[in-house]
Amino acid sequence: MPLTLQIFRSPVILWWCLSVCIIFSTCSVDAFQVTRDQNRTPWFFVYRSNSKRIRLSNRKTDSLMLTTLQLSVDDTSSSISIPFSMDPTSDAACHNLRDTLQLSSEQHQQLAKLAVLVNAWNADINLISRKNCSRDVVFGRHILPSLAPLSIFSESKELQLLPGQSVCDVGTGGGFPGLPMAIARPDLDFLLVDSVGKKIRAVQDMADQLGLKNVHTFHGRAESLPSSRKFDWVMGRSVAAIPTYALWVYHLLKKKSDDEKCGHLVYLIGGDIDDSILDLAVHDEDISELLKHPFVSDKRVLVFPQPAVHELALASGEKLQVHRGGSQERRPGGKNKKLGSGSKARGQWQRRGITTPKSRGYEGFRRYDSLDKK
Repeated sequence: MPLTLQIFRSPVILWWCLSVCIIFSTCSVDAFQVTRDQNRTPWFFVYRSNSKRIRLSNRKTDSLMLTTLQLSVDDTSSSISIPFSMDPTSDAACHNLRDTLQLSSEQHQQLAKLAVLVNAWNADINLISRKNCSRDVVFGRHILPSLAPLSIFSESKELQLLPGQSVCDVGTGGGFPGLPMAIARPDLDFLLVDSVGKKIRAVQDMADQLGLKNVHTFHGRAESLPSSRKFDWVMGRSVAAIPTYALWVYHLLKKKSDDEKCGHLVYLIGGDIDDSILDLAVHDEDISELLKHPFVSDKRVLVFPQPAVHELALASGEKLQVHRGGSQERRPGGKNKKLGSGSKARGQWQRRGITTPKSRGYEGFRRYDSLDKK
């Protein structure tokens, strides 16, 4: 009798083989699933775990014959949709930028790159909220709403951005709305202002990487800007309450004259606004209506002429504290401030020369132990 038959005649071996087969078949039913794919692969095995599916298929390629391992993640948990996020490469983004705002493909690429740069900088510096921050959130929640005023300028005859005009973004933070507007309008001159130095350095770096020659930055408060510097437009996005913000920027807007029109404040803000403030605005429209997209933003765009901004500043009840000379203009070591005729400032230490002996105030001092005991 052959050796194989003799082995399988043993009851112990037969019981062991039967047990192995039963265990293997039970595990294979739970862990493996045989499926047929009529289009691509004749047969493949799908291994299911809690969150991953690994597809093993035998597929011939042009250059190699190999076993292809395809990984696809099956998220069984309910996905959390982030409000107002948008993929910059999606059809919706292309429709908003190309069709609604009439931007070019190069500008679209720059805006998509800006979303990547802001997301990268935000990991180190808190430019925007870090909660659920991603490229899509930066683009949908920050970049796209910053471009909404373009629709106002293109439709209104009285409110138009003319080539060569100056724009000041006060409280730019992570570069909004200044950087997206500078990409959309390279024919305008932009000054981005913020009192936080690390944010301004990040904004300037992003502007350099994007090749924006029309962007300048200023580290300091708006009150620190020279009073002779006037702008055609001042922009801001949810920096402060409208009367307070008007107090900070009203002196930066051009006044109406025979040669030119007055400057305007363009402010992006959400929430409820008092009717007395809305009555002073020459334009008030939701961002979702301007971009013709219902799920873009919950904020609105308000436009105020210079006289209305001045009136809002007076209504704030606050007093403007002017800080002349921004911190950007300071030189290292404080050399920008000179002392007159070698005089020493009050409380300043006088530098001692090498030959000058140290003066510790010990003259005539004797220890207690050296005193004559009486």
